[in-house]
Amino acid sequence: MDDQAAATSDRQIWDRHWQAMQGESSLFGRLASLVRRRILRGAVQHYAERWLPPTGVLVEAGCGTGEASAGLPRRQRRLLGLDFSLPVLLVARRRGPYDWCVVGDLHQLPFAAGAISGAWNLGVLEHFPAEEGIRILRELRRSLVPGGVAVLFWPPELGLSRWVLAPVEAVRSLLGRRRFRFFPGEVNRLRTRRQGRATLAAAGLEPLCVEVSPRDAFIHMVLVARRAA
Repeated sequence: MDDQAAATSDRQIWDRHWQAMQGESSLFGRLASLVRRRILRGAVQHYAERWLPPTGVLVEAGCGTGEASAGLPRRQRRLLGLDFSLPVLLVARRRGPYDWCVVGDLHQLPFAAGAISGAWNLGVLEHFPAEEGIRILRELRRSLVPGGVAVLFWPPELGLSRWVLAPVEAVRSLLGRRRFRFFPGEVNRLRTRRQGRATLAAAGLEPLCVEVSPRDAFIHMVLVARRAA
């Protein structure tokens, strides 16, 4: 499969995922929305206030529904939501905090070098194999201004979501006699903080903070990195 065909296939997978999550009969979709609004939103607010620049263009690179970011403090920021999937961007326009929503590919961000002041995302990079994830982070680094900051909520191997969802996935896989997963392809969950720092460094980013916190109910490892001058 060539790169264009693979990209089309990935987009279709994510379009179907988000359409299913937004369906009226999706109990998991409603629960996930509740977690984003009641738990993750406060964590995004905290880390945005602590680390993200108060001015300039900030991008959520893989924004999904935007619900977790809806309370991000505005200050003098211009907020842009970017995602691969058009169906979920239509939701993000209603539920997210963005001035603009853009369909885009994390492998080739639609920004000039040094065009954005900061970036953030939640639950994105675990969907890419390790080397591909590093290439994506290098592309993010290219887009940041010198001194620009990225805040990445990256699920760890033993995060709370795995403790809750993995047994359900196992039972449904057994009963359905085929592999069941709530999310497409989580192939790169972090194992340790050291791995997180090494991944950032391999992408040319300066690690500032790597922590697991009760602020988001231990669902993510939060990585903060800066593009050095």
